[in-house]
Amino acid sequence: MRKSTVRAVSAFILGLLLDGMAIAKTTPRFAFVANTSDNTVSIYTVNGTTGFLRDNGYGLTGSKPLGAALTPNGAFLYIANSGAADVTAFSVDATNGALTAVSGSPFNVGVTPSAIAVTPSGGFLYVANAASGDVSAFSINSSTGALTAVTGSPFTVGSDPVALVVNTTGKYLYVANSGSNNVSAFSISSSTGALTAVSGSPFTAGTSPVGISVTASDKFVYVANSGSGNVSAFSLNSTTGALTAVSGSPFSAGTKPSAVAITPSSKYVYVANSSSDNVSEFSVNSTTGSLTAVSGSPVSAGKAPSTIAVDPSGAFVYTGNKTSDDVSMFTLSTSTGALTAVVPGPTRARKGPAALVVSSGTKDITYTPSFVYVADLAGGVPTLSVNDSTGALTSVSGSPFGSGDPRAVAVTPNGQFLYTATGDGSNTIGEYSVDTETGALTSIGTIANGDSPYDVAVDPSGRFVYAVAIDTNSVYGYKINSTTGVLTSISGSPFTTDVVAPDSVAVDPTGRFLMVGNYCCTGGVSVYSINTSNGKLTAVKGSPFPPPSGGADPASVTVDPTGRYVYAASSSGGGTTGVVAYSITASSGKLTAIGTVLPGGGNPWSITTDVLGKYVYMTDNDTTLYGYTINNTTGELTALAGSPFTADVSTRGIAADPSGAYLYLSNAEQLLGYSINATTGAITQLSSSPYTAGSDPLGVCVAGTIQ
Repeated sequence: MRKSTVRAVSAFILGLLLDGMAIAKTTPRFAFVANTSDNTVSIYTVNGTTGFLRDNGYGLTGSKPLGAALTPNGAFLYIANSGAADVTAFSVDATNGALTAVSGSPFNVGVTPSAIAVTPSGGFLYVANAASGDVSAFSINSSTGALTAVTGSPFTVGSDPVALVVNTTGKYLYVANSGSNNVSAFSISSSTGALTAVSGSPFTAGTSPVGISVTASDKFVYVANSGSGNVSAFSLNSTTGALTAVSGSPFSAGTKPSAVAITPSSKYVYVANSSSDNVSEFSVNSTTGSLTAVSGSPVSAGKAPSTIAVDPSGAFVYTGNKTSDDVSMFTLSTSTGALTAVVPGPTRARKGPAALVVSSGTKDITYTPSFVYVADLAGGVPTLSVNDSTGALTSVSGSPFGSGDPRAVAVTPNGQFLYTATGDGSNTIGEYSVDTETGALTSIGTIANGDSPYDVAVDPSGRFVYAVAIDTNSVYGYKINSTTGVLTSISGSPFTTDVVAPDSVAVDPTGRFLMVGNYCCTGGVSVYSINTSNGKLTAVKGSPFPPPSGGADPASVTVDPTGRYVYAASSSGGGTTGVVAYSITASSGKLTAIGTVLPGGGNPWSITTDVLGKYVYMTDNDTTLYGYTINNTTGELTALAGSPFTADVSTRGIAADPSGAYLYLSNAEQLLGYSINATTGAITQLSSSPYTAGSDPLGVCVAGTIQ
């Protein structure tokens, strides 16, 4: 065989091997956070390059969820509900992370279930029941996710078990007993899942052990001791399961360590310290298991970090911060173990994040724009498909769809239903089903709204719709029929507290708060908390929140993707026009004005952020478009270089696409498309722009898919 042929064959084989390696790579896909104070689980997509967590809705759990676990394939998620003595089971959509309750869920366990662990095979699940001092054991149906109690369950452990872990071979289970200051060890029957105490169990730990983790190398176990402020380290006998204290153990951590996590490489250990609000970073001696503090340790986290996780690829670390209601995100240096905070961040969770897990896959999450929907004040909903490579738009066959003269348009997160605020005198919200393949709309009815509907929004869970009418001092709430998309009024709607000439409405990314821009009388921004069960609104104390002194009233409001800041396009009431920034108090939803009004033209109209939380864009109902950079720490804005940007005639509605690559806006005559420079935020009009989208385009929204 010729050398050239050999080289060609070798290159071909190498290519196949490299392709196989690429296909087999491990990357994070979804993160799930159990929120103990409002009985929910937040869903996030994970950016495989930056580690940023992007809100993707939420699901409802039982009372006071404290523990969370995924099956290794990511197909099922289990939540321990400490206030309900049961476990909620969900199937996880592999494409978009959506949660669906497993048939038979919830499943009964012991008293005050506080933690969950699943075997590496995905065959068995164990729940630590703090108040009953035992562990419930279940087999997992690999097809349905349903749980069946293991014979002999529950199994007695020490006092107040609050954490547990299965070793990487699936042979042993270790339980941290915070009341008896020790660790119970069990061997696991590979056929039945039954537990048998390991000889010498329990093993002495520090005071109040509350977190436990095992290295992927299966050599060491680490325990976070809340009462003694340190970490107990043990070597693991792979033959017997017995634990032996590592020389030098315990190792000092911060104040009241609450959880411990280890990288897949077994090189680094991280400890969340709930009272010192930081993370201790350690390197692991691969021979002895002893810990050495990483240079610069500890690193600051949010308030009261109660849970910590390393993503399956070993690139990122996350803490759920119970008091600040957010998630701190860090990149991990594989050479030093040092953590660096992800920007933008932290990202908000719901109330009281107490457990956090990250699923893995072989493909990074990708957002792809699919369709642009336009509210044409002259009639119907023009619909255009998006070329995801270029951003170019093409009218969908049959467009425009529907009737009436809509001012605003909103699509559900799954892209299945669309709603319009119809400003033609009918005073209704238009309802449409969406053909997710073609983008075509089918009218499914209307529902009454107030006088002159101006704006409409869908909550991140896709269960509720909220709308405002500028001539009626109310907010209207509706529940979405998940099968048909038809709306029914939420009990108590309309909600009338502290609203004056409402012009715009937005829901924060977590789905906790609703923001309403009041276009009159220095009404500022009204804020409501959203009841997760029924969608009812309750005005936040102190609402409405006025703009800075001398500022105009808002014509449009938006919330940044981290859920920490509100931005308003202020143009009414005789005050200074421009953009106003507010910070959101995580615990209550209260707004605090940031700085002063930043110039933004004489008649600001609509405002949005990019999907990455770096930039804000605002139209001015003239020939300009304003752009700003967000200060990650303060929320303050600074004008982008080159802003304002020329945008032809009467810039009005504006929306960024889900991928973050494109920006679309209406200018009262047509639709304009721009590319967004991810580094600078500068925009460049697409060569194929402008696009025909009715004769009086106003509101704009963009649908997309997750893959």
